[in-house]
Amino acid sequence: MTATGVLDRLLPPGTDGDPGARGWLAAHGLPRPRDEAWRYTPLDEIVAGLEEAGPPAAGDDVGAPLDQVALDREAVDRLAGDHGGPRLVFVDGTYAPELSRPDGTVPGLWCGSLAAVPDRRRRQVAALPPPDELARFDGFQALNRLAAPDAAVVRIDAGVVIDAPIHVVHLAIGGQGPTAVHPRTVVTVAEGARAAVIETFTGVAGDEGAGATANASTTIVVGPGGHLTHHRVQVEPAGAVHVGHTRIVQSAASQVRSVSVMLGADIARHAVDVALHGPDARADLDGLYLPGGRQRHDNLVTVDHAASGCTSTQRYRGVVDGEARGSFGGHIIVRPDTTATDARQSNRNLVLSRTAQADTRPWLEILADDVACSHGATVGRLDDDALFYLRSRGIPRAEARAMLVQGFVGEITETITPQSLREHVAAAVTDPGGSL
Repeated sequence: MTATGVLDRLLPPGTDGDPGARGWLAAHGLPRPRDEAWRYTPLDEIVAGLEEAGPPAAGDDVGAPLDQVALDREAVDRLAGDHGGPRLVFVDGTYAPELSRPDGTVPGLWCGSLAAVPDRRRRQVAALPPPDELARFDGFQALNRLAAPDAAVVRIDAGVVIDAPIHVVHLAIGGQGPTAVHPRTVVTVAEGARAAVIETFTGVAGDEGAGATANASTTIVVGPGGHLTHHRVQVEPAGAVHVGHTRIVQSAASQVRSVSVMLGADIARHAVDVALHGPDARADLDGLYLPGGRQRHDNLVTVDHAASGCTSTQRYRGVVDGEARGSFGGHIIVRPDTTATDARQSNRNLVLSRTAQADTRPWLEILADDVACSHGATVGRLDDDALFYLRSRGIPRAEARAMLVQGFVGEITETITPQSLREHVAAAVTDPGGSL
C-alpha cells in the first residue's frame, strides 16, 4: 500500500488535512528500512500495522471511548499522575474537557485545544517546517499533520514565569480492531519566559489486549532567553506501538532541558531533533529506556549547532532484559563558520540477559574548527563483584540485582522534577509487571 493509501485509510471522514503535508507525503512517502535513521526500528512491522489500522471509531465524539473503558479523572491520575498544575487530556488525539484542568487564571499562559485557537494561528501550527529543516522531516510527521484531529497547544507570553508544571496527557484506547491515533503537542515559550511541560503518553488496551498505534508529534519553540524544562514519559500498554518525534527550535541564549522516559509499548521509537538557531543557546537531553520481554525501543537524537557559542549534552541510559532490544543513535552536527561549540554525548547500556541486545551509534558531523566535542558509549552486564558484595550481606539475589539496576537508572530518575513525577516514574520502573 502506498503512503497516500495509508493516509486515505487513516484520515477521519470529511478531513482533507494540510495540502503542503499531503503533497510532501505523496512525493516522499513513508520511511524505508534502508533509511539510516530507521536502521534499528522494525519499520516493516509498523507500516504493516498501519496498513490494517483505521481511525478511532468514535471520531469527534470523545464520550464513546470514555464510556467504553470507564475513564474518569481518578483513572487519569493512576495512569499519568497528577502534578498539581494545569492539565490537558486528549483521548485518541481529541481533547477531553471533562478530564482536563486548564487554568485560564494564570496571566500570560494559554493552554488548550487547537480547535480554540484563532484560524490564522491555527494555520501556523499546522504548517510544514521551514525549508532548511525539511531534510529531517519524514512521512510519519506528515501523516500526523494530516490525520491528527486536534492538538494540545501551550503558549507562554514574554517574560512570564510559570511555577506549576503544565501537564499534557495523551491517552490511546485500543479498539476491537487495529486503530491508529495521532497525538500532537505544540509549545511556544516567548522571549524571557520560563515554564515546565510534562507530556505523558499512556493508554488502555482494547479487546484481546490489542493496543493502538500512536504516531505522535511534539513541536517546541523557545524564544530568546527563554527557559523550558520538558519531560516526556511513554508508558503505553502491551500490544501498543509508538512512533514519536520531538522537534525543538531554540533562539539566542535560550535553555532547554528535556528528559525522555520510554517504558511501554511492544515497539517504541522516539526521535528528538534540536535546532540551536541562536548564539549561546543550550540544550541538555537526558533519556532512559527499559525494554524487557520482546519489546523494542529505539532512540534517535539529533542536535544541530547552527549558531556560535552553543552547548549541548546528551545523556542516555538503557536497561535491556529478556529478549528485548534497545537502541540509541546520537547525531551531533556543527555547522560551518560557527565558533565556541561545546557538544557532549554519553550512552550507557546495561544488558541483563544473554538474549537481550543493545545497539549504540554515536555520529559526529563536525564542519567547523573551534569545537569541543566528546562522545562515549558502553554496553555491559551487572557488576559481578558488586552483586557478590550485596549477596554476602544477606541480600537475596533478585533484590540485589534490583538495587544495582536502580542505582544505574537513578542517574536519570533522580534528576526528574517535580517530585510527584519522579515518584510516578520510579513506580513504573519498579512495577513487578513492568520491564524490571
